[in-house]
Amino acid sequence: MKIKYKFIFTLLFFATFQYNLIADAEDQESIEISAKIEIEKVSRNIINALRYGKFGLADAEWKKIQSDVYKSFAEYDYLNGSLLYSRMEWQEAKESLNRTLKKEPNHEAASFLLGMIYAQEDSWSEAKETWLETNQISPYNPFYHYNLGLAYYILKDYNNAITSLSKSLEYKANYNEAKLILAKTYLELNQVEKAKSELTTILEQDPKHMLASHLMGRVVYLLEKDPKKSLSFLKNPRALGWREKKVYARCFFEMRKWREAENLLRPIAYSPFADEYDQSFYLNLLLNLGFDERANDFFHFIQKQSQNESKIAEAYRMLLSSREGKDLLYHYFKLRY
Repeated sequence: MKIKYKFIFTLLFFATFQYNLIADAEDQESIEISAKIEIEKVSRNIINALRYGKFGLADAEWKKIQSDVYKSFAEYDYLNGSLLYSRMEWQEAKESLNRTLKKEPNHEAASFLLGMIYAQEDSWSEAKETWLETNQISPYNPFYHYNLGLAYYILKDYNNAITSLSKSLEYKANYNEAKLILAKTYLELNQVEKAKSELTTILEQDPKHMLASHLMGRVVYLLEKDPKKSLSFLKNPRALGWREKKVYARCFFEMRKWREAENLLRPIAYSPFADEYDQSFYLNLLLNLGFDERANDFFHFIQKQSQNESKIAEAYRMLLSSREGKDLLYHYFKLRY
């Protein structure tokens, strides 16, 4: 009889133990489900706050998910990376986003933002490679293809730039930013008529599009050699890229507006990548303006320069292109500073 009671007690013990294990597992599963729902809700709030520059709200929402139960989620690391990105803390943001991708390799938002950090650091090759992976994860997003195309353009891989930008326009037909970079790419390949076609569609839709207007002035001068008509497209001399500065300086020169031409060409003439034409043109401008002493100083300056094809000149060109590119990127989040 004692053995029988002992056997029954053992059965009850194991049954109770198994029940407790099941109950604990169910409780843990319930906690994880609740945590997942909460982090998804907080994630939406933080992302929207960062998009509209409401950084105080983003920080307040972030404080809601600081218990350990949330830290195992890939989304936790992504949100941390996004907040660090908004503060321009690039290295820490990269580490957090890489943790996200380790936990969830197909996290497209983390992949995209990681590419943005590389672009902010002027590491466009790394940005390009990262965005190639982003586009494999999400192949139908026009903004991902656009940024990839911009990276190709800055890296002077013009054929791939055309491919990526055309893909962006396939998914977003009236994407003027993609058309603008496509026009710039065609100009680099000396396909001026194709550039004009893209710019015409932009200006038909948005006649006040300043960058497209500036680029159209360059196109008009290349095709028609009409300085007056080209200058009609100039909206703001301070917003000109260095390539456009050269063209518009020539237009002002031909219109005998030498002071305006000198103002535009000065930063180009003194740059490491100025060619002999730029330098002789600028010297001519100084003489036409009667700036004999400045012309003499500039002549001695260019005599000392021999780095037109140097690594310094190439680095300078790359930094200028990178600065222009960062302004033209599709930015999902605003920065705090």
